[in-house]
Amino acid sequence: MILLAICSFLLGTIFGRFYKVMILFPAAALLFAVVCANFTILEFAILSTCLLVGYASGLLFKIRRRHKNTSEPSRLVALSGSAAPASFFKARHH
Repeated sequence: MILLAICSFLLGTIFGRFYKVMILFPAAALLFAVVCANFTILEFAILSTCLLVGYASGLLFKIRRRHKNTSEPSRLVALSGSAAPASFFKARHH
């Protein structure tokens, strides 16, 4: 059971890193089918929780990695109705 929980967590991490949230629906359905054939509902709850926590950790890893790769700090995007700051219009000299 512990091995299945670790595998479910790692699979969730891979899903969070490379796929969108919609991948969790078929993954949970497949997990439910496998667990119902061999295990109890409590084990399904544990494995699905491991899958979701793994997905969240993979998603956080992706966001953190993307944030580290940017060379300049992220700027807030102005709303369409608001005016841009004056520093935005200054020419940059290189």
